[in-house]
Amino acid sequence: MKLILSRTMGYCKGVSRALDLATSALQEAKDAHKPVYSLGKLIHNDDTCAFFADQGMQVITGAEGHEPGLVVLRAHGVPERVRSSFVEAGFDLVDATCPVVKHNLSRISAYAPTHTILIVGHPGHPETLAMRGVQCEGKVCDTILISGPEDVGTPEPSKSYVVFVQTTFDQGLWNTIQKALREWEQYGCTMLFANEVCPSSINRRQATLELTDACDAVVVIGGKESANTRALYQLVREKGKMAWHIENETEITDDMRSYDILGITAGASTPSLVIQRVIDRLQQE
Repeated sequence: MKLILSRTMGYCKGVSRALDLATSALQEAKDAHKPVYSLGKLIHNDDTCAFFADQGMQVITGAEGHEPGLVVLRAHGVPERVRSSFVEAGFDLVDATCPVVKHNLSRISAYAPTHTILIVGHPGHPETLAMRGVQCEGKVCDTILISGPEDVGTPEPSKSYVVFVQTTFDQGLWNTIQKALREWEQYGCTMLFANEVCPSSINRRQATLELTDACDAVVVIGGKESANTRALYQLVREKGKMAWHIENETEITDDMRSYDILGITAGASTPSLVIQRVIDRLQQE
């Protein structure tokens, strides 16, 4: 069996920044004798979250019932009301929101007074929740969620719309939705597409497509809750190749070793150490 590694895989800049801030928060909390928390899972990787838990970082879902301390806001961003609830409860915030995501959140607030906001994203995804929780003039901005072409429907004639897409959304699905939304212009609507899928995600997916062409099957490494990792897996399957979505080396099977050329790729929140462990286990007889 020959292994081929994707030219792009593992941590993106936003995740690396979040982990650096979380590491600093651990030390700051220790020096100040304060508890330290992450609001939800820091990233979609159980091994990394377990490491931070061992260092004393507790995962919480809200401020209520917890002693004030440092709380790390993860890379996906959070709704404004959640941020405010921690400030009001006396917590110190460590904002690890990805700069790209933060920029999009600020633009939603800026456009809200003049445009109807359309959010293209996965229901329940943290970034989608953050985009739908932006506030303008003291209240949550009105937004409409679109998760697939079936959600597009028809617009109110002559209205102005601005569209924001989740940065890790599936590129192919985004293209289909974008095409459908452009047809709203025939109703006299103004359509502004404010952002695109993150370039890091696009590059990672293009590399996966190239990898798929060169391999008989592909192992995709990443958290089961990770949208960008699931998108990589789906890309391989859509190309008609066998694929497995695993979180770490414990999920390796003999079937994977039965292919002559096996590709390896990984999502944006997958540590290099986990990737190497998968490679090492696959190479064992």
